[in-house]
This record gives sequence, C-alpha cells and structure tokens, in this order.
Amino acid sequence: ACACVGPATQAAGTTIVLHEAAAGKPFTVHGGETLRVVLTDTYPVPGSSLVLTVLASPTSVLKAGAWSRSAQVRDSGPGRTDTYTADFSAIAAGSGKLDANGARSCEAMAKPACPDQTLSFAIVVTR
Repeated sequence: ACACVGPATQAAGTTIVLHEAAAGKPFTVHGGETLRVVLTDTYPVPGSSLVLTVLASPTSVLKAGAWSRSAQVRDSGPGRTDTYTADFSAIAAGSGKLDANGARSCEAMAKPACPDQTLSFAIVVTR
C-alpha cells in the first residue's frame, strides 16, 4: 500500500511506502507497521552520482531494517539511475523522523553546481 500524501491509517502489520514526493508531509502510523522509503539515486552525467542514506531518530520509536540498492539502469537522458530502498519498523508510540541524505559528487563541476540533497519525513507512531 502506498501512502504518498497525507496521514497513513493502515492496519498494523502493513507497509507504508514513502517516495521523494512525500518528504515534508506528516505521517501517522501504528506500532508494528513498516515504513519503506524508496528513493532514486541519479547519475545525470558521466562522473556524477547521488548516494542516498536514510537514518531514523529516535531509534526507540523507529528501528532500521533491511535496505537495498538496485542495479543502475539507463535514464531517458544521458545518465543512469538506481533505486535505494530502506525499511523501518514502528516499534513504539512517539514522534520520530526519517532523514534522507544524498551526497552528490560531480567530477567536472564545482560543488555549488553539484549540491547535496536532504529530505525528511515526520512520523508519529500510535499504538
């Protein structure tokens, strides 16, 4: 099930999928549910990359689980993309957040033309 906007209200044991477009929106989930963050790493030109990681806080509310990165595929433009997926379990009632940080590198560009990326998802876990 995808809860890409607005509050999530699925039954316990379900997985709520969060994409980049959901960043900045609040989500309410139940204890026992899984939050799956699915983000695209981009490599728009040769020598560039965006490597994403997602961290949860506090770990007493959101527990990190499995994560994976797909193989690179050719994009519609000159570059390639791959998909970063990270699962987090809602383990206790409380407020938390998932912070995605993307470190971008560009061989042929100065850092101001090659900015890092940050996204945040506000999560409230209820019983």
